[in-house]
Amino acid sequence: MDYDMLNFFMKYFSRAMMLLLVLPIVNCAKGAIAKKLGDDTAESAGRITLNPMAHLDLLGSLMIMLIGFGWSKPMPINYLRMKNSKAGIIILALAGPLTLLLMSIICRNIAMTVSIFVNSMAGVAIARILELLSSISVSLAVLHLLPFPGMDGFTLLYHIAGKKFAAWYHRNKRIVDQVSFYLMLFLFFIGDLTQGRFDPLLKLIATVDLGLQFTTVWQYFVFM
Repeated sequence: MDYDMLNFFMKYFSRAMMLLLVLPIVNCAKGAIAKKLGDDTAESAGRITLNPMAHLDLLGSLMIMLIGFGWSKPMPINYLRMKNSKAGIIILALAGPLTLLLMSIICRNIAMTVSIFVNSMAGVAIARILELLSSISVSLAVLHLLPFPGMDGFTLLYHIAGKKFAAWYHRNKRIVDQVSFYLMLFLFFIGDLTQGRFDPLLKLIATVDLGLQFTTVWQYFVFM
């Protein structure tokens, strides 16, 4: 197997692992936290499970496999059943991105350990898959934290900014949603249009990814 074929395999295998492992873990975390906060809707719907079939959305899964970004089925959550619905909304908006970042840290550290102890082609392949999985997790976390409607970042902004912001948003909802949609398209495609010379979203993701790489530094002192 040549290098290009191996790289192709690792890229799509890591995306499949995102679908089959990481997203179910993220959804389970959100469902478990919702239950802890007083809402057992996700549990009743059978969604607190690592079975990926309970979480996969056809279009979202195809998007992840094709471009590395997509979504799973929305978790059924009833905030009104929580002891403190506003706090629950904020906590669950943070739960997904933070779980993704935690998964990225875990993948990075396992990849580093494999690189140190497994000196073979198999070790290189496993470490590379874990690094790709880590990068996809970071990308999803950053995207979900963007302050655009539909993203966890906007949910946080909406519930933290106060009543004046909420009233302004509802007065201008149609315009804000349209502008946000075009801004998202701009962020996704400006890098390709400028051949990488201007790509703020990629730079933001790369900065977060670089920061998380420092969580593996301890291994140099312990194992090397």
